[in-house]
This record gives sequence, structure tokens and C-alpha cells, in this order.
Amino acid sequence: MGSRQIGAKRWGPIRLKLPISVAFDLEKFERALANVSQLVERGNRRSEFHGESLPAREFVVDPASLDVTEAYLR
Repeated sequence: MGSRQIGAKRWGPIRLKLPISVAFDLEKFERALANVSQLVERGNRRSEFHGESLPAREFVVDPASLDVTEAYLR
């Protein structure tokens, strides 16, 4: 049997830039990851709808608000 892909398309790794203050605080880290996953999911849906080839792959986490932005927008 061949391998089969289940669920969303796999685009490869995601790069996440976050400050040490977020990386070493488990609650902040988990909230930041949840924010990233929401942004990636929205990007995947948008790229499939508009026929784009790849959603954003690099993100930056703001240490104060834990908001996530695409790295190329900063």
C-alpha cells in the first residue's frame, strides 16, 4: 500500500520568531502557538480559495500582546 495524505496539504516547516520572555513562559508560549495556528489555518483557507500556491511561512510574535504577524510585513 502506498502512503496517503490525510487532512490539510503539507507545505513544510514554519519559522516562528519569538522573544525569550515568551519562549520560557509556558502559558505565553502556548497562547502564542495557538495564535500562530489560527493565523496559519486562515492563511491555508485563503490560499486554497484564491488559488495561491503557498501561504506565509514566517511569523513574528509580539512579546507584549502575543499577537502574531507575518514576518515579511514587519
